[in-house]
Amino acid sequence: MTKFKDFMATYQPQVNETLRAEVVTQAGPTAPQTWVAMLTYALLTPGKRLRPLLALAVIDSFGEEINPSALQTATALEWIHAYSLVHDDLPAMDNDTYRRGQLSVHALYGPASAVLVGDALQAGAFSLLATVPDLKADRQVAMVQTLATKAGARGMVLGQVLDMANHDTNEDQVALAAVLDQVYQKKTADLLQAAALLGGQYLGLAHTSIDLLGEYAGALGLLFQIKDDLDDYDQDAREGVVSLVHLVGLDQAQDLAQQLKDRAQAALDQLTQAEMNFDSELLTSLLAQIGA
Repeated sequence: MTKFKDFMATYQPQVNETLRAEVVTQAGPTAPQTWVAMLTYALLTPGKRLRPLLALAVIDSFGEEINPSALQTATALEWIHAYSLVHDDLPAMDNDTYRRGQLSVHALYGPASAVLVGDALQAGAFSLLATVPDLKADRQVAMVQTLATKAGARGMVLGQVLDMANHDTNEDQVALAAVLDQVYQKKTADLLQAAALLGGQYLGLAHTSIDLLGEYAGALGLLFQIKDDLDDYDQDAREGVVSLVHLVGLDQAQDLAQQLKDRAQAALDQLTQAEMNFDSELLTSLLAQIGA
C-alpha cells in the first residue's frame, strides 16, 4: 500500500505541472486569459489524478522511464475525466454547484461556458494522444481508438445516459441492480481500464498482455466504485441515494468487492508469468489501497 502512495507523492505534482503547461499549448498563444483560466480551473480541480497515475504506474511496472512522452499520454486521461465532471455538474445533468469543495465550472463561469470548456477538454485529450513525441504512429492511433471507445457512446457517456435513466425509476430491484452494475462499469471502470490499456499500448505490449491489464483495471474500477458506496452507505441511506450496496445488501456487496479484488490479482499473476520484465508490486499495492 505504501508503495503506490509514494509513487503518487512523486508523480502527482508532475501530472499537475504537465496539465498546466498543456492548457497553454492547447489554447494557443493568442487565447484570452479568461479562457485559459477556465480550462485550468476545470483541469486542476482538486483530485488524486488516479487515471493518469494508473497509466504511469503501468509504464513504471515494466521498468520504463516516466518521461515527457509518458506524462503526455497519461494526462490525456485527465482531460477526458475533467470534461466528464464539468458536463456532469451542469444544471441539465446532476446540477451540482460544488465539486470537491469548490464551485463547479458552470456555477463560477455559467452553463454556456461550462459546455464549451467540456468540449475543449474532450478534444484536447485526443490532440495530446495524437502528438505524443517519440512514439510510433501505430501506437498513437491505438491509444486514440482506445480512449474514444472507452469514453464515448459505448463507454463513459453511455454510463451517464444509463445513470440518468435510473432517476425516479420504479423498476424491480433485480433489474435495477443489473442496470446499476452496467452504470458502474461504464461511468467508472471504463476510464480506469483505458488508463491501463493506454499504458500497455504506449509500451507496445502484446495484445494478450494488454488484455490482462484491461482485466485488472476493469475489476479495479468496479472495486473502486463499490468500496466508495460501502464507505458512503450510512450517508446515502440518510439522503435517500440508491446505490448498488443498498440494492443487494452489505454482505453481498462486500463479497462482490472481494471477488473483484481476487479477479484483479489473478490478472496480475498471469501478467507476471507472461512478461519477464513486469514487476507487479506497484499495481498490487494500488489494489490493496483501493480494496482496503
